[in-house]
Amino acid sequence: PMRRLALAILFAALAASSATGREANVRIEQGPLIGEAHDGVEVYKNIPYAAAPVGALRWRAPLPAPQWVKPREAGDFGPICPQNQRISFFTPRLKQSEDCLTLNVWTPKASADAKLAVMVWVHGGGFIDGGSAIPLYDGTDLAKRGVVVVSFNYRLGELGFFAHPAVLNTQSGDESGNFGLLDQIAALDWVQKNIAAFGGDPANVTIFGESAGGMSVNDLMASPMARGLFAKAISESGLGLQAIPTRAEAEQAGLQFAHRAGVAGEDARAAAMLRRLKVSEILGKQGGEGRIAPYIDGKIIPSDVSLLFAKGDIAKVPYIAGSNSNEASLAPALGIDPIKGLRLFGSALPKVRAIYEVDGPLSEEEFARQAFGDALFTAPSQTLAGFVDGAGAPARVYQFAYIADSFRGKVLGVSHGGELIYVFGLRGLGRLADRASAKDRAMISTVQSYWTNFAKTGDPDGTGLPRWPQFSANAQETLIFDDETKAVADFRKAEVEVMKAGWMKRVGYAGP
Repeated sequence: PMRRLALAILFAALAASSATGREANVRIEQGPLIGEAHDGVEVYKNIPYAAAPVGALRWRAPLPAPQWVKPREAGDFGPICPQNQRISFFTPRLKQSEDCLTLNVWTPKASADAKLAVMVWVHGGGFIDGGSAIPLYDGTDLAKRGVVVVSFNYRLGELGFFAHPAVLNTQSGDESGNFGLLDQIAALDWVQKNIAAFGGDPANVTIFGESAGGMSVNDLMASPMARGLFAKAISESGLGLQAIPTRAEAEQAGLQFAHRAGVAGEDARAAAMLRRLKVSEILGKQGGEGRIAPYIDGKIIPSDVSLLFAKGDIAKVPYIAGSNSNEASLAPALGIDPIKGLRLFGSALPKVRAIYEVDGPLSEEEFARQAFGDALFTAPSQTLAGFVDGAGAPARVYQFAYIADSFRGKVLGVSHGGELIYVFGLRGLGRLADRASAKDRAMISTVQSYWTNFAKTGDPDGTGLPRWPQFSANAQETLIFDDETKAVADFRKAEVEVMKAGWMKRVGYAGP
């Protein structure tokens, strides 16, 4: 017994010394970091990329991150940004804090001379929820393919997108109410300055995101403030032809929020009162999904993003855009009834319906489902990709239609966000991963190969993969991910053209 006790004490001492006495794995501008190694990949979490936006720094542009001297433990995720979190299997309850401007890095080789491609993930969640600690966004499998993966938090809801005149009037002229986008730009700037220490090449950064993250990718493509911070972009279900709020509309929404919170006036006193609000009060008064979003502020977003794409006033970098086969699954979260949405076509509705029923009649529900997906996702992906091609950069388009074996016959198509499992793999799925078939796993490999090939070279094609042609005005080819993954010319062309025509009329775009 004494010998066992002595061994136990020895092992405990060794464990304690290894936990507290490890040398820092990486040194960045701010100080040394202690990461963890799993399955051939080093992981560093909860790294501040900006000062905590609390107190007087609430509703301010992000300031430089803190520095430290002693090695900083980077083994656990930091809190996500404040939100009314929608709990599900994919998004378990996570700790929250206003001090949330942190990022995470997965790298297969933390060597300053590795020069690996970098993939920076922008999470979705309707600009009101989500975060980099969601298990689904585990970057290990992508990193194992020879890239450095970065994920980060950015401010959400009223804390992230807030244009109240009192707040804006008390700030220096380089700030706007698009604080969440300023956070994204600050994270990308941090990557430029620090990613080499993790083996990444700051000259070869790909931004990729889904839903609100895909919209953010498009915003960053169009923002002059983000120029030079990335070399490639992937927008997954990022919309792109929707109306963006104007500054006047955003300021009106800010005033309405302040009124709900019991704050009147537009002076410094009102700004101080707003900054003293408890986070719980802010979350209790803010709007829901579809009512909070980046807006045209004249600087970060100079004007309508779709028109900036149309005019070629964008980052001229390789670009991928795509969507899923049942994006209408998003409608309930937005408070939209797709059937009622058909009224937007007005007197043109019979003509539009005729386009959809070329191959036979559709139920009202099916017509509305398809029209919703095409108007908000299929047409924007093709349209924006066409504009990127017109600006002189290579563009590609996809439609994700592969349904996992365990869901066959149970769903209408791939729901909004349904491609993410194939982008990140199964590590974040826990017991659900056991249900993945060999075919499912093969599709994961296919998607990850395309994504990481694109990040490395700007061309997603590779050995053993079906060819993914560029999308252009003369060759409108879409890669369809399905049981047979292949490129299809003029995918849903008539449906896309009628949706694009509606956008052109709405924004007053007459074409090139």
